[in-house]
Formats: sequence, structure tokens, C-alpha cells
Amino acid sequence: MVRVYTMKECPYCTEMKDMLKNEGIEFKDIDIDEPKNKLEFNKLVEISGADSVPVVIVGKKILIPERSFFTIEEGFNTVKKLISES
Repeated sequence: MVRVYTMKECPYCTEMKDMLKNEGIEFKDIDIDEPKNKLEFNKLVEISGADSVPVVIVGKKILIPERSFFTIEEGFNTVKKLISES
């Protein structure tokens, strides 16, 4: 399962979600602006040190902007690779 932590006003988040949708990859969109998701994201930040979105989790692998990928396309390609390996 792919999980994508996003914010409503984030153009990079929208781009990542659009790429996933266009490729037919199922994912759960977790909007961190919603109060019910804040605690979950804060725990993720503690574990991973993530400080921006979109953060993408594929299985047990956490992909963090500016660390795991530097462009949305690079992040998307990494997601596809991880899915194909599982």
C-alpha cells in the first residue's frame, strides 16, 4: 500500500497524486492539514525527520523530499520501482 502525506495548497503534492492516479497506482492520501492526521504525521516526523511534503511511504520505505528525491518525477519513479520490487 502506498501512503502519501500531503497538504491541500501544495502543488508538489498535487503533482505526485496526479502522477500516481495517471499510472493507476492506488494510494491513500493523508492530508496533514486535517486535525485527525496531525498526530500521525507528527509521529512520522519524529521517526524520519521529514520536514516537508509530499512524504510517500511504500511498504516500509519512507521517501522524503530533498533527501530521497529531488524532483517529483524522481520520487514518482522511485515509487514505481519499489512497487515493482514488492
